[in-house]
Amino acid sequence: MPPSQRFLNQPGAAAKVAARFSTLDRTSGVSYATVRDYCDSLDHLPQITGMEGDLKNVQRPWAVKALLRALPPPARLLEIGGGEPIVSGTLNELGYDVTLIDPYDGFGNGPTEYEKYVERFPNVKIVRGYFEPRLPNFSSASFDAIFSVSVLEHLPAEAATRCFEAIGEFLAPGGASIHCFDFVLQGIGQEYDLTNARNIVTQQAKLENRTGETDFDDLLERLKADVETFFLSPQGHHHWRGGLPYEKFPFRKVVSLQTIAFSLTPR
Repeated sequence: MPPSQRFLNQPGAAAKVAARFSTLDRTSGVSYATVRDYCDSLDHLPQITGMEGDLKNVQRPWAVKALLRALPPPARLLEIGGGEPIVSGTLNELGYDVTLIDPYDGFGNGPTEYEKYVERFPNVKIVRGYFEPRLPNFSSASFDAIFSVSVLEHLPAEAATRCFEAIGEFLAPGGASIHCFDFVLQGIGQEYDLTNARNIVTQQAKLENRTGETDFDDLLERLKADVETFFLSPQGHHHWRGGLPYEKFPFRKVVSLQTIAFSLTPR
């Protein structure tokens, strides 16, 4: 059996991370990843902050920091589509009770190594399956936060709607729904991604009994003009090209959108 995977294994590392980020303000809304936040993660969460130019390099530590701001351990967390439990494993080391659900079927370039991760992350409860309403594995309102990292952009509209129905079912009142996802700002797929992002933002607003985000267009204009916006790098693009000819996978301007909502009442 391989050794258990750990990220915050230096003495006092977990306590330092928790002390720094749990004192920040608990806020909801939509934002975007920045180089400032990425550099902060390199300084204080280097264990899970990569340097390959991929959006996950900024998304994974952002999710950890957002959850620390939203609610303290030992809260009950569910990660949707986490694949390799990098974020879930880190959160478990910070004292959270963490469950991860993923089909491990390779969809969207996702992983298939279910047995390997079960062995390496024995303290994370890993469920193999799709996240949808009325799952027998979970009880209603059984999680204090439900989150995802680079997952929602892969879901077609109908599947995304079912995903948010499940979030409404399994998220406890007052719980946090926290997600970051890739967004094509310019290039192939930008029209689809715009529609998809509006749907995600609208679904998040429903958790707070709001009609929707009225400032989403302003957010897009701000991130376009912001010199600190974190973009997918050419190196990251080359990785995700996966050997395809460039003409079949040309470069796109891709950013990470981030959304946090707190459920007021069960839906």
